Amino acid sequence: MKNKPTGTPEKIEERLNPNLRPLWVDNFFVGMRSDNLAFLRFSANLPEASVEQTQIMTSKDHLKKFVDVLCSSLNYYPIKKLEKK
Repeated sequence: MKNKPTGTPEKIEERLNPNLRPLWVDNFFVGMRSDNLAFLRFSANLPEASVEQTQIMTSKDHLKKFVDVLCSSLNYYPIKKLEKK
């Protein structure tokens, strides 16, 4: 089992890989599995085709934290729309 990163956020920041390039993403797909794992797929639209950029597997709990950070960063908290009867 791998150890979790420890230390202050500044120490963790130093461990990021500077050689990774940012990816442009136009679309993403989220699939939930019955064992609470989430499959995320990101793609970019090019004139020739939609090109998959990366795939990620994570836990439902980690995905919820990701969404919380994303909403907080954007100061945007969507409200679930009620179904019309």
